Amino acid sequence: MCSSPAPPFLPDVLIAEILSFLDVKSIMRLRCVCKFWNTLIFDSTFVNLHLNKSAKQNPHFLLITSHSITVTTEFQNGSYSFTECEQGIIPYSVSSLLENPSFALSVDSHHLVQDKGCSYIVGSCNGLVCFAGETVTMEYYEFWFRLWNPATRTTSPRLGFFRLFRYGPDCTSSADDGYYKFNFGYDNSTGTYKTVASRYNRRQLRSNVRVLSFGDHVWRDIQSFPVDPMYLDYSAYETCGNVGVYFKSTINWLAIQNHFTYDSYNIKDISVEQFVIVSLDLRTEAYNKYLLPCEFDEVPPVAPTIGVLGDCLCFSYCYKETDFIIWQMNKFGVQDSWTQFLKISYHNLQIDYDYSDEDMKYNFELVPLFLSKDGDTLVLESSQEHPEILYNWRNGRVERTKITATTTITDDRAVHLVSCTALDYFESLVSVF
Repeated sequence: MCSSPAPPFLPDVLIAEILSFLDVKSIMRLRCVCKFWNTLIFDSTFVNLHLNKSAKQNPHFLLITSHSITVTTEFQNGSYSFTECEQGIIPYSVSSLLENPSFALSVDSHHLVQDKGCSYIVGSCNGLVCFAGETVTMEYYEFWFRLWNPATRTTSPRLGFFRLFRYGPDCTSSADDGYYKFNFGYDNSTGTYKTVASRYNRRQLRSNVRVLSFGDHVWRDIQSFPVDPMYLDYSAYETCGNVGVYFKSTINWLAIQNHFTYDSYNIKDISVEQFVIVSLDLRTEAYNKYLLPCEFDEVPPVAPTIGVLGDCLCFSYCYKETDFIIWQMNKFGVQDSWTQFLKISYHNLQIDYDYSDEDMKYNFELVPLFLSKDGDTLVLESSQEHPEILYNWRNGRVERTKITATTTITDDRAVHLVSCTALDYFESLVSVF
């Protein structure tokens, strides 16, 4: 008499390993298979296992669309029309962009920043996006934050409220104390997400820095910057690549030391030795200063930038108005680990800008965004062009992206695509709560 074979058995550890290779959408669908799987998917150990694989195998970016919307308000004596800017955020895979640089997007209400009651994007980390919102009254400015996981389609309530009164006891404007800039990152020693608020206080001639931990939702004042980050004193609503770069539980700023007249853009009177990187460790909330490559020996015509490229902190700048140079710090914090990654001529990038134009010097940025999985293709963003630039440094091929966006929202607003930009991102199961 033949007995039927025993059903196959997979250990729980192996089941978790197999599921961790799937995308978030597929995993969320599998919650109904059994109680064990539903519990496993939300277990912190599995979430971290999936996070590590997603970051390496399924790189995405956040495509940020900016639309101008014409809003008409009716009054008794007629109507008044004004223009507002509305941002949308759509995750998109890096491989899809490289395979097809020309595509169209559809932006629904789920992807709108304003639909979440917020004003702008602070940053992204571990699959979470941090938004900031604000309320302006005659007496004060009030700020708050929300976390959003695009993959699980979950959004946190408003968190981290704080107020700035518009006028001090001496009736001076709070604008004299400078505008706050915000950064978002992760403290891997405690598993806590944090927002850093910083500004250059023009009255005190020093920076003010505060940290919000999303674990306890309490703001704390910490030590001022030891040197002044560039662009910290810039307009409240402008975004800029140099207002802080998150990398491995640190936030990093390009800074200028021993600079007594605060002007982020005027770099012609600054020496090479004054440029440094100031780094805030989110674990200890203490600062470090890092020197730039020794070969960086000439002040560029436009301000340099820092970023993250190929899992390394990078430093890039214009060289003699002819080339764009990118350095990578292969061992974070180690001065001798700086390695020149690329030196690209602007001619090869099909870029021809007039650097004698003062407005160009103040507003020009060429920023490396990310690399392809094989490391051959570099994606760059130029402040002077809406399309991203795809550059294959092995064969010298250059392409411009052609991205268009439309909205699925139907109302009386006129919607027009203004520009697109991108932030690094990968899918995760990380909770917003």
